[in-house]
Amino acid sequence: MPDIAAQLAQLPHLRREITQLTAEIERLREAMPHATDVVKASAREYPYTEGCVTVSGIDLTATEAHRYSLEISHKLSERSIRRDQLLDLADSLEREINKLPDSRHRQVLRLRYIEGLTIEETAEQMDYSVRRICDLQKEATERLHSIA
Repeated sequence: MPDIAAQLAQLPHLRREITQLTAEIERLREAMPHATDVVKASAREYPYTEGCVTVSGIDLTATEAHRYSLEISHKLSERSIRRDQLLDLADSLEREINKLPDSRHRQVLRLRYIEGLTIEETAEQMDYSVRRICDLQKEATERLHSIA
């Protein structure tokens, strides 16, 4: 992995962007024009009793609605692809962290980059000095360079 420290520094931002993309994908899905109707239907098996069924789906009848739906579908596809790429990158970085043999190195990198804690918060969480956390973080990133 090229420049692991820079990639690790991006991990909290990647997670934030993934969350933003997921929210945007939901908004886009909700913006799709939908049509809902109630129709009469009979049961699939005997006795064939009649009942009402609600049917809903994307409304593509109007030309304007169709064009709008295509635009939304295109945006939805782009955002989904980007989110999947970011998830893959974040997962690969986490797998690299998990390859470290020293538990302290894994903990420091997880707390700093996956959970997004500051150096001070990480030091408090691990019960080490800030200086020791800096040293462990440097050792861990150097170790990742040698593994990758």
